[in-house]
Amino acid sequence: MEKVRLLLDANISPETAIVLRSFGFDVKSLIEEGLGGIEDLSVAKVAEREKRILITFDLDFGEMYYFASRKTFGVIVLRLDDQRVEMVNAILKQFFKNMIPAAVRRKKRLIILTEAEIRIAE
Repeated sequence: MEKVRLLLDANISPETAIVLRSFGFDVKSLIEEGLGGIEDLSVAKVAEREKRILITFDLDFGEMYYFASRKTFGVIVLRLDDQRVEMVNAILKQFFKNMIPAAVRRKKRLIILTEAEIRIAE
C-alpha cells in the first residue's frame, strides 16, 4: 500500500506530527516548515502539489473542498470541542487505526471527525 502523505495545517500541533510519523505516515507540518502564516489558498496548493491529505481545524477548507468542481486533494476537518493536543492525537489515532484502508484508499475526500462520529464526503 502506498505511504499515506499528510499535511498538518498551522492550527495542528507539531506534537501531532510526531505521533502520526510514529504510525509510519509521511507527515509535513506547516509549523515545522516555518509556513504557519501562509494563506489558505497556498496551503491548498501545497496539499495538491505534494499529493497530501490536509488535517485542519479550519472549516474553510471543508467548504473549499465541498464547493470545488475538481477535487484536487483530501481534507480531514477536526470538529472537536476539546482541541487539546492529547485529544487530537487520540481521535486521529482511533480514526487511522480503524479507517485507514477505506478512508485513505481514495485520497480526495472530505472527512469530518468529531468526538462522536466520522462523516465522509466525496
